[in-house]
Amino acid sequence: MLGHLEQAGLTDLFPLTNVESKADLITRIRGARERVVMFGLTRNFYGSDEIMPIITSKSREVPVRIFIMDPHCDSRRDRYRLEPAEAAMEDPARYEREVLRPLAEAAERAGGDLRIYLYNFPCSFAMERCDDSIRVMLYGHGKRGTDGPIMTFDNGGAAEGTSYWQYFDSQLAWVQRLADAEETPEPWRSKDIAVREYRV
Repeated sequence: MLGHLEQAGLTDLFPLTNVESKADLITRIRGARERVVMFGLTRNFYGSDEIMPIITSKSREVPVRIFIMDPHCDSRRDRYRLEPAEAAMEDPARYEREVLRPLAEAAERAGGDLRIYLYNFPCSFAMERCDDSIRVMLYGHGKRGTDGPIMTFDNGGAAEGTSYWQYFDSQLAWVQRLADAEETPEPWRSKDIAVREYRV
């Protein structure tokens, strides 16, 4: 089985968000030489006193892109209906005031290449790409997002990556294409899919 996992590009596993998984992510962000892309639910993590300076500092070295579920969208309300009471997100306006806006303002002050995007559709996992590694955290039902297992896939040293890595990389590429488009292309426009840059 070890050979199979190596061929799949699976390089690390964490049972849930804990001190070790957090330290792993921080190390990967700090060590990124080409890009950092983060995609997930409305997380306080990005705006914390510990993480915000790391993200904004890194944006002066490499492009940093953060995709966050719009705290005012229907999908956010649906997702948090599936989480236990202790994980339910508070008032979306408070999230914007205490996390989104300070992060955007810090990015502006840093003068780096950091962009924050909001999307309005459901998601089943979070992804964090630092160069050629992609961390994936699963979102379960009746569980907090931070209780999901975390898997890290590397591209295996090949330009195209393993099939597992390709899958998650294509997910990030898809959401970036929607973010870059002047107008949401079909069939996504008719389905009311939106990815927009967040500005203060």
